[in-house]
Amino acid sequence: MDLSADFADQRNVGGDEIRDQREAVELAAQTVLSPRQRKIVELSAHGWAVPEIAVELRTTPERVSDEKYKAIRKLRSHFGTDA
Repeated sequence: MDLSADFADQRNVGGDEIRDQREAVELAAQTVLSPRQRKIVELSAHGWAVPEIAVELRTTPERVSDEKYKAIRKLRSHFGTDA
């Protein structure tokens, strides 16, 4: 999975700083997320809706929503940005 490419800034605004941040998120995802959570985040980044992801992963929308929530919490915790 290449989250940095998934979140590429199409207008090339922000340059190196944005690229560095995206690389940090990609590394964190590889480190703290389960493979299933990484897949859910990746598909979400590509614009897939929760019900569509559920069909793709052969699970329920509730499970996808829960895993997506947990993935975001893990990433926020990793970066120290918990609210």
